[in-house]
Amino acid sequence: MSADKMTVGFKNIYYALMQDDVRGGATTYGTPKRFAGAMQATLNQNPSSQTVYVDDVPVATVTSVGVLEMELGVDNITKEAAAELFAYRIDDNGVLLEATRGKSPYIALGFESESIDGGKLMNWIYKGKLTVPSQEFQTKGESVEIKSQSVTAQFVNRLSDGERKVSVHSNDEGINAEVILDWFEKVYVPVLTGGTTPTV
Repeated sequence: MSADKMTVGFKNIYYALMQDDVRGGATTYGTPKRFAGAMQATLNQNPSSQTVYVDDVPVATVTSVGVLEMELGVDNITKEAAAELFAYRIDDNGVLLEATRGKSPYIALGFESESIDGGKLMNWIYKGKLTVPSQEFQTKGESVEIKSQSVTAQFVNRLSDGERKVSVHSNDEGINAEVILDWFEKVYVPVLTGGTTPTV
């Protein structure tokens, strides 16, 4: 990444519930929804490598990419999103019941980051699960320290096509402007020579 495309911001976190993911078939998602206000995020690809030795001499190196881990700091997760993502419930009085009932769903997670050149780096990570968020509480002292919510997630490759993450920079050459405009309207569908991957 060139210096003028270095990121200087983080915003617009969306999630979409994964509806189906069939090996060699299709992956489908629901309509993306706003998740929470973005504060910070860290992505770790967890790469690993191993060197092969023959006759006491290194002759080859094998590399692999592990599970994609994400640490996400947000301002406040709505109770509606919490109910969907963590298998919570909301009672008749609008109170969030934080006992997990059932399995949390796989989701796609999209977000945006501004860059030095005024462009936007857009991302979708295709298949992962979020952990129940951690929270910190602290009494007010002479100075007020604002506490955020922290969520971790693990993402794996889709069964349908093996894809895991896609990204695009709005100022790159040859980018269809509609791709950027519609980025959060639905989970992005990769378009490859000879046709479109079986994903909607």
